[in-house]
Amino acid sequence: MPKTEVIAMTNVTPLPLRRPRPTGRPATVPVSVEWDEGRDLYILACERCCEWATMYRLEDADGWAETHRCDPELAALLATVLNQVAA
Repeated sequence: MPKTEVIAMTNVTPLPLRRPRPTGRPATVPVSVEWDEGRDLYILACERCCEWATMYRLEDADGWAETHRCDPELAALLATVLNQVAA
């Protein structure tokens, strides 16, 4: 069996602590999730920025809705055009 060599480590600098990632969304984003029976898929649409997506699985749709972030410039532009308040 080969011999194991033990090396003492000196001048070890610990890594800086990472900031914890935020767990919640910064603001409530109104994303609707609806089932389209004709196409057998879920349709998601953000009411603020009008971004949309289609998903086959509810888990994927829920994940997209939870992680969606609106483009602030697009949301403000749409709010201006539609005479609404941008959040």
